[in-house]
Amino acid sequence: MIATLINCVAEKANAHSYVVRSVAFSPDGTKIVSGSDDGTIKVWDFDKLELLSEKTNAHSDWIQSVAFSPDGTKVVSGSYDKTIKVWDSDKLEMLSEKTNAHSHFVMSVAFSPDGTKIVSGSADKTIKVWDFAKLELLSEKTNAHSDCINSVAFSPDGTKIVSGSDDRTIKVWDSGKLEMLSEKTNAHSNWIRSVAFSPDGTKIVSGSDDTTIKVWDSGTMVQLSEKTNAHSGRIFSVAFSPDGTKIVSGSEDKTIKVWDSAKLELMSKKTNAHSRDINSVAFSPGGTKIVSGSDDNTVKVWDMVNWSRKDHLMFNVTTQRFVLQLLWLNKHRMKFPDDVLDLLIEAGLRSR
Repeated sequence: MIATLINCVAEKANAHSYVVRSVAFSPDGTKIVSGSDDGTIKVWDFDKLELLSEKTNAHSDWIQSVAFSPDGTKVVSGSYDKTIKVWDSDKLEMLSEKTNAHSHFVMSVAFSPDGTKIVSGSADKTIKVWDFAKLELLSEKTNAHSDCINSVAFSPDGTKIVSGSDDRTIKVWDSGKLEMLSEKTNAHSNWIRSVAFSPDGTKIVSGSDDTTIKVWDSGTMVQLSEKTNAHSGRIFSVAFSPDGTKIVSGSEDKTIKVWDSAKLELMSKKTNAHSRDINSVAFSPGGTKIVSGSDDNTVKVWDMVNWSRKDHLMFNVTTQRFVLQLLWLNKHRMKFPDDVLDLLIEAGLRSR
């Protein structure tokens, strides 16, 4: 049996003085950006989570969303102060800003794949597309949804934008004129917190307060798969892996889970990954690591490791004896579920 394990390889306690709302890897995977309710943006070395730069009072209210540009040289941020700002990613010097970008909270921001545009979604129910350099408005869609827009993202080819809303609807838009291409009403039975395109652009994943994860055909918005009760609490963040084979989810239940993207079968989970709600999760560009940000003010980096029992049986004599003893107990004395057995073997290996 092959299992996927999630192990914490770096963590920064008190990364911020308040809730961490948004985290993201740089395109080269060497840095992580975080945005917080403390109004601060910070950039970290991914390996040890050492602070590289920070901007205090980056915004005058909660920072809801941060993202790197495709070339990694810039960071965009969106805030409850209704402002969008673009920063140099090295020193976090402000390059441009748009005050009153929306008439209500800015909930989500993202760069286009070519780095020339920024999309924003707001509690004012509006989607807007901006020129990245001067934050000049290129297009907007008022009343894009009938309630707060929590998540927006460009498709990999930059021609489409997906949006998810408290109105329980997912919509796909032409990124040029913001004309609606498709929609799914009642996509979930509660607020939709997070939406994202697959790397090939053919699918969309959504996570909701209804504790369900769903995958959709991006062209027709036909549901391809779903996982009810994916978490025991609200799902705040979902994302595809760079190769499109996995989906990561972070939840109010303090758990990170990794799913097979085809059938939404659980591949791995980390219970009590944080001590409070997990607001944001993202894969590294290489797909082997995950970053998470939480209400516990902490940023953590996780490593995904694939391994098989056969590999460990061949490891050494001590490991063989330990594993064989576990397998004997499993057969004759107590029956372990497969995932528990795998974790016991892993724990034994780590203690030796």
